[in-house]
Amino acid sequence: MEKELAAKTKIINSALIKFLPKDNSIISKSMRYSILAGGKRLRPIFLISAAQIFNKNFKDVLPAACAVEYVHTYSLIHDDLPAMDNDDLRRGLPTNHKKFGEATAILCGDALLTESFNLITKTDALPENKICAVKILSDYAGFKGMIAGQAEDTLETGKWSKKNKNMLAKKLKFIQTKKTADLICASLKIGAVLANANNKSLKSLEVYGTNVGLAFQITDDILDAYADKEVLGKKGSDRDNDKLTALSLYGKQKAQELADIYIKKAKDALKAFGKKADILIALSDFITNRKY
Repeated sequence: MEKELAAKTKIINSALIKFLPKDNSIISKSMRYSILAGGKRLRPIFLISAAQIFNKNFKDVLPAACAVEYVHTYSLIHDDLPAMDNDDLRRGLPTNHKKFGEATAILCGDALLTESFNLITKTDALPENKICAVKILSDYAGFKGMIAGQAEDTLETGKWSKKNKNMLAKKLKFIQTKKTADLICASLKIGAVLANANNKSLKSLEVYGTNVGLAFQITDDILDAYADKEVLGKKGSDRDNDKLTALSLYGKQKAQELADIYIKKAKDALKAFGKKADILIALSDFITNRKY
């Protein structure tokens, strides 16, 4: 699994270098800085893995794979801003606004988001499937998707302890689903749509993606508090910012148990694909066992 992940990561990194702007403007430098700072590239890997289930050559969907990484990176750049989580480090390096200033960081995020839709148009797929892929990305990353989760997570910071636990559990699941799981779902569905998958298959991938995303965020919450900060590449700010997380609401043991339940649901959703989904099964295990 590690070898396959490393091979796919290398391919994606090469594609990112190919598509990133080459000029020396401050925005282009800022885009290259954050995109090429490292990262697990899980969302593009989800995308190309989903496409491969339906016999699509991964090279055909590399632009779309880079597109979801653009959106993910833009969200991190904005998430690190002083008005949001106010983080100084990302992937072991100064955050974009610390390196280039707040205005440049905001504009860099805007540029990455806008360019992501351009990249989807460069994908080798039927025109109607590319249109569908654009709609999926805008729906899941937009004001009803990832932005809704970010807003709830940011604007409710410090207020959560005043509410009852049942209400908090619903609020936490909303944040986890929208902030994290939605972009994973989008990655899977875009890969499948570009490979001409049917609606039943898309639904199975959505169930898988939602549950994997929930487990991913819980693992992130645990790592934020307990992981080696040098390995993690950031200081871990959830506790300092009084964030509502699985860890703050449930404690470490129950949070881990919830992650395991979500991973089982994710795997069950893949049964219809048989051996073709082995890479997605392996990815779900990687998510809960990772150290960073």
